[in-house]
Amino acid sequence: MKILLRNGNQDNWKMVESFSYGDERELQKLLAESPDLIPSQDLREGSGQLIAVVREVNVEIGFIDFLGFSPEGEIAVIECKLANNPEIKRKVIGQVLEYGAALWGMSYEAFDQKIQDRTGKPLAELVQDKVDAPEWDEEQFRVNIEDNLKQGNFILVIVVDEINDTLTRIIHFLNACGSPNFSFAALEMRRFQSGDVEILLPKVDGDYRPPSQRSSGIRRIWDKESLLKDAEEKLKPEAYDLLDDLLTFTEKHAPGGIGFGSGKDKGSFTYYCTRGGVRASIFSVYSNGDISINLGAMEKIFAPEEIGEFQIKLANIPALRSIEESDKYWNTYKLGVDFTNLEEMEVLKQYVLALNNMG
Repeated sequence: MKILLRNGNQDNWKMVESFSYGDERELQKLLAESPDLIPSQDLREGSGQLIAVVREVNVEIGFIDFLGFSPEGEIAVIECKLANNPEIKRKVIGQVLEYGAALWGMSYEAFDQKIQDRTGKPLAELVQDKVDAPEWDEEQFRVNIEDNLKQGNFILVIVVDEINDTLTRIIHFLNACGSPNFSFAALEMRRFQSGDVEILLPKVDGDYRPPSQRSSGIRRIWDKESLLKDAEEKLKPEAYDLLDDLLTFTEKHAPGGIGFGSGKDKGSFTYYCTRGGVRASIFSVYSNGDISINLGAMEKIFAPEEIGEFQIKLANIPALRSIEESDKYWNTYKLGVDFTNLEEMEVLKQYVLALNNMG
């Protein structure tokens, strides 16, 4: 590729010289400093923009160069290789697939711990710091991350200084054959220099299948009717009654309103509190019978001592006895298994209502 450059005061064009990276670490540093250079919308059709990246995340088979995240909860697994590295043709393909396989099926808690080990922050907090949208839903972000881990719904990306024909053909083959949940893409980051001026030319070979052709990309818009119908099909009558009771309670009493999720395989609703115009989830209930007590999300509006007091109260409920010492961001229990009767649920509801009077 030839690139010519001149300014308005010059008659002649000047050839811009190709400017190679010293090593792969230099390419990694470039992306770490400017994650917005990764055009995730072009890497996969319908994807959101990556707004946060974490370097050198440890999994059982090695260190992933980057994990990137969109506000919607999409996960990009990113590996950097230079064109003169022979691994670009074969080994790096297997490497990034291995990284995807290592993450596939991982629990949210285990995944979040890996992010905290690298950054000192929970994943949701890391992303929230970058989100420029007051209506961003932390609980839905967590659900989407959890679903994507379960389904292996990743954007697998190789970032190179030059895409070759072999890599292009492999990318097209992996995306077109077998309809995988994951997407495979390459991002070329060719660099040029003229004097003190640097020029970067990103070029993408991505997954151009529409979201409807990726089974894990299809999400539902849940409401009360569809959630109850799904719960009725999945739950035993006693667990369904508990869910229905909590849904009615949330609709009537949640000061921050009720939120319905958009999960692929299960519906959900969330009880929100609000302070000073900021909203935080207290608990979420899913159509498969899971109920999550969202202690970590409460930190947005409640002081640590208030959360501690709430935990002590919850520990009076036999099903939640262990929560008093819990430092988990989300604590998940099962309707019909941990909670077995409406009397226990009434106690939980009274403790939740008491949060409105705190502060």
